[in-house]
Amino acid sequence: MNLIYSILGYPLGFVMWFCYKIIPNYGLALILFAFIAKAAMLPLGIKQQKSTVKMRIFQPKVAEIQKKYANNREKMAEELNALYAEEGYSPTAGCLPMIIQFIILFGLIDVIYKPLTHIVRLSSEVIAQATDIATQAGFLANLGNSFSSQIALVGAVQQHPDAFGALGSDVITQISSLDLNFLGLNLAEVPSFGFNILFLIPILSAVTSLLLSLVTMKTTAAITKGTPGAGATNVMMMVMMPLMMLWFTASVPAGVGIYWTISNVFSMVQSVFLNKFYNVNDLAEKELAAQEERKAKEREAKLEARRRARELEGTEAAKALSQKEIDRQRLAEARRRMAEKYGETYEDESDSKK
Repeated sequence: MNLIYSILGYPLGFVMWFCYKIIPNYGLALILFAFIAKAAMLPLGIKQQKSTVKMRIFQPKVAEIQKKYANNREKMAEELNALYAEEGYSPTAGCLPMIIQFIILFGLIDVIYKPLTHIVRLSSEVIAQATDIATQAGFLANLGNSFSSQIALVGAVQQHPDAFGALGSDVITQISSLDLNFLGLNLAEVPSFGFNILFLIPILSAVTSLLLSLVTMKTTAAITKGTPGAGATNVMMMVMMPLMMLWFTASVPAGVGIYWTISNVFSMVQSVFLNKFYNVNDLAEKELAAQEERKAKEREAKLEARRRARELEGTEAAKALSQKEIDRQRLAEARRRMAEKYGETYEDESDSKK
């Protein structure tokens, strides 16, 4: 698991280092980090919103399939997959933003646990040397075996800078100037369950997760309406997600909880923004109206084509009839001349019929 954290942590460490360089305040740097991460995901959010619009449009077809094959789950899944393929919709695409969020979260854990690597940018050799000095001096027991060894090492250097003279004054100055506090809270410390000020951070993480779930449910209500089991699933997620984040953010450094809280706030702001400029219901209604207009034009075009075909048939028939009458008149005239030549009387058949 540490390897996964490290792999995810290195690229995010550069982002956090950049944020700390701009704002040399650990808490504000985390807020800037969360903003950059959310801004980078905005195009994905817009794409997901458009995908939601598409789902909203053909939701009646989904409901019809679910109702028709309610007793045949296999056939229902087959028909739904065929419908999704026809509409160019991927039901799993909605999970991508959350997956990316957790990837960032796990990478950030490594960044916060290893401030000397990611923020101070010390080499592994210098960190190992500092660890050996602290261990031999007895400042901390088993420092090298702890997952939070770098956090503890920062505290040891800041409390006993003279003992780490072998690292050089530049290294000691860099470590000593690293402040992991924000608003009087040590964001490198792991909150403990109980009545303490640091535990407010996991509580805020849970509360903002709940609020974000409510905002998301409101957005997707029109889509999930009529879907069997959708309501129960949403309620379960709305309850489970905050509880999970309460436990999780209470088990890792408080900085992770700060990031998650701020990220939730940015997500809610993004949701309000997208609903204003990419409102699902409004866009769906416009698209449905456009589809109806296209269908009406197609129907009108077909009717016009049929009308023109009938007119063309009538014109051809009239032309054929006129030519036949001309031929008949020519024949009658020839017969009349022949009759006059031989002193006979010629009577036109058409005149006799009248």
